[in-house]
Amino acid sequence: MRATLIAFALGAAATALLAVAVALGLAALADAAGRETFTVGLGGIELVAFERTARGTATTFGPALAVLPLLGGALNAAGASLVRRRTGRSA
Repeated sequence: MRATLIAFALGAAATALLAVAVALGLAALADAAGRETFTVGLGGIELVAFERTARGTATTFGPALAVLPLLGGALNAAGASLVRRRTGRSA
């Protein structure tokens, strides 16, 4: 059980860092390209939204930044569990 929780935590942390880096990069690219609006989402869940107005620019980070790490952690824990079963190691 402990190994699965460690795999989940490491996968979630890595996915969170990647998601934040991608969101920041996309916002910077949208600003540099002079886009008026730019939105990236997964299904109905928004990752990042960029908007340029007369008063300035606004970048909003959506709930996908919380959902993606949970998915990444779950996939990493499942993969670690599968590898442990195939190699015959106990958790």
